Formats: sequence, structure tokens, C-alpha cells
Amino acid sequence: MKAGRRKAMWRTLCFTVILALAIFLRKIVSTLSFRISMPLTRLTDSEKVLSEGEFYVLKNVFNYKESQQERTGLRMLSALYEHLPAVRAKYSIMSPQIPKFIAELEEDLKEKGITKNPWKLARKWAKPTSLTPASAPGLADVLAALSTANITAADLSDKGSQLKIILELEGGQTVIFKPMRYSRDESLEDAYFTFDRHNGEIVAFHLSRVLDMRMAPLTVGRKISLEAEILPVSTPRLSDTIFRNEDKDLCFFGNCVYCNKKWPACEKNQRLEGAVIMWLPAHYISSEPHHPWGRTYIKNKLADWEKDEHYCQAVLRNTHPRKLLDLIDAAVFDFLIQNVDRHHFAQASGAKDSPVVLIDNAKSVGNAFVDWMDILAPILQCCRMRRTTYEKLVFLSGGGLSQAMQELLEYDPVAPVLTPAHLRAFDRRILHVLAAMNACMVARGGWDDVLF
Repeated sequence: MKAGRRKAMWRTLCFTVILALAIFLRKIVSTLSFRISMPLTRLTDSEKVLSEGEFYVLKNVFNYKESQQERTGLRMLSALYEHLPAVRAKYSIMSPQIPKFIAELEEDLKEKGITKNPWKLARKWAKPTSLTPASAPGLADVLAALSTANITAADLSDKGSQLKIILELEGGQTVIFKPMRYSRDESLEDAYFTFDRHNGEIVAFHLSRVLDMRMAPLTVGRKISLEAEILPVSTPRLSDTIFRNEDKDLCFFGNCVYCNKKWPACEKNQRLEGAVIMWLPAHYISSEPHHPWGRTYIKNKLADWEKDEHYCQAVLRNTHPRKLLDLIDAAVFDFLIQNVDRHHFAQASGAKDSPVVLIDNAKSVGNAFVDWMDILAPILQCCRMRRTTYEKLVFLSGGGLSQAMQELLEYDPVAPVLTPAHLRAFDRRILHVLAAMNACMVARGGWDDVLF
């Protein structure tokens, strides 16, 4: 009896000690939790992502099953969702080569003093097949010049529907300045009829390097003073749009389709943040044809590709297969940043095999929790992709893409460029692209008929 009681007492004591230790460790973790950053590939319970089975068209939200009869061109989306769980499981671990890959891209952002003439170097880089080389010593010098060089002239931009100004920088380099219109964490319900997001242009430039597409113009963040840097060198027509608001901040409203004094861009702490985009060399772009998968922008009117799941066959009758692969590369790029406004696509002069020039990327990064799945229409309908593009996506899966973008964007003068939620969205979206390709592989009976 005594031995039994001793054993019982010993078990009770052990249980009490273990319980106390567990409670103590829980308190320690709770106390330190604010210091532990959440992995970029993990979603919090409060982050509801609107993606699976849902489309977003203008201001209307359609459930896939309910809208299937209307948008029959997107029926392959159901196959994408069927493959998504297996793809998530397969590509859940980051490649051990990612740190080396990032370090190589970082090297060009770190090392300065390579060139004394950054404008000449950037113009030398601009080829019909790429705007920056894969290895770009001197890139740090070019971006630093874009973000710090003295402004010698400023004028309104008459092109496009969005607010921007043209700046001349010391040394004779022309650039576009797109001002900040939204805070980083502001989620936009309407992807189309909104102002440009200046940080989307910065993100696009770095993503083009990560994906090895390298067709986005050199872009960097910059904060300028309207009073000290713009007014002394501005044209009268630009100066006429600069005013002080009720808070005594300087603002400007420019001249464009959606430019209005009611919707100005205003300084904060006497500085106006924006993106500086390098002007492409004269005659670089030869044409800007209508994008085959462009949107109608008319409520309740669907484009041909939304109604015909075999639409790609019609495109191939009028498009070289190589150019179609370029458009599919652009679709991958646009889906990752959620650029919903690729209504035309630019082509460079001087080469028949020129890829799509990735300009006008500011209708992107609007909402980290919404995936506009119809951007994938070219992939789902054509079921083809460059093998190199597919292999790059596989390599960047498992958290590699968000890690690369996070580290590269930290070098920008207006960092942080993206919120953690936007960075995590990259990893979610890359799996959707891989799931689409898996669905295509099954539908076509193997990878040889899908990867080129």
C-alpha cells in the first residue's frame, strides 16, 4: 500500500511539474511573440484570400459555379483548383540555392562607383531583348542617380489617364515621376478604376530581374520637394496645377484624363514620394498592339476570350508561336503582381524576336488578399509556356519568391515598398500558376506538349 501511494504521489508530482513547466513556457513564448516575425509563406487566421472559385470583373463579384455559363472561356479554372492541393504539398520547401541566387542579384544593388556616367551605361544596356543584363555591375549607380540627381526641368505629361510629370535630371536624362496616391497597406476593392500605385512600378522592375525577363524599365523610389526641386524649374502649365491644401501642404493635380484638383497628389512632411521611371531610348518601342486577352472595360460586356475556351486557337492564327510565349510570360508576370491593365502590349524595335516590353505596371499590388484569376486566361486556354519560365517558377516556389523580393526591395530608398501580406501573396500566386500548368499537362497528356 505504501509503495503504491508513493508511486501515485510521484506521478502526481511529475504531472504537476510538467504542467507548471508548460504554462511557464507558454508565457515565455507569449511574451516574446512580438519579436518573432511570421514566415512570409504563412497566412494569419484573419487573412481571407479571395481567389479560389471567384472572379472579379469591374465592380461585380462572381462565384465560379454561378458564372460558369457566362464566362465559359475560363472553365479550365476548375481543373486548376483540383491540382492546387497537390501542388501546394509538392512545392512547400524553399530551394537551398535561393540564398545564393538572391546574393547574386543583390551584388548589383550594393556595389557603387562602377561608372561615372550612369545614363550612358543604362542606354548601352537597352537591347531589343532586355533592358538590363542578367549581370548588371553599375546598376546601383544608375538607381542612385535616378533617386538623387538634381532636377533641371519639370513639365506635365500629356499622355495616359494617370497623374505623372516629366522630369529632366542633371546630365540630360528624362524620367517619369509617378506620385504616391495610396498608403502601403490600403487595400483597393476596385482594381481598375483607381489611381496608379507608384510602388507597383518599383516592384515590377525588381520582379523582372528575379524572373529573368528583364524587360521592365529601371525604376526607383524617390521623395521630392515640390517647393525646392519642382517649382524653380517647372513650366508655367505645371506650376499652375501646384497649390497648398487646407493643411498647408503643397499638392499638384497635373493634366490627364483623371486629373482633377479634387484628387491631387500632396506632400507629407514637405516631401512627395513617388516612383522615378527611366525614359526608354528614342524609338525603342516600335508598336503597341491590342492585347489579345485585353478587357472590354464595359460593364456586363464580355471579351471574346471570356466566352470561348478555344480562343487561343484564333490567336495562334494571327500570332507567331514565339510571340504567344512572350504574352504568356507577361501573363505570369502580371498575375504575380496582379496587374489588371495590360490592354496593349509593347514591342521593341530592332528584333523580330523581341519579348513584350513590360511598361505601365502601376495598376498592380492593389489588394494582397485578392487574386484576379482571369489574368491566367492565356495560360489556361493555350496550355503552353517556356520551359525556362516554368523551371524558374518551380525554383522560386516554397517561399523563394517572397524572400527574393523582400531582400531586393529593401535596397530601395522608399523601403518598405510592400507589406508582408503582399510579399506572402507572391508565394500563393506562384502555386496557382504551377497548378494551372499541372492541369494543362494532364489535359494535353504530358509535358512535351506543354513546355517549349
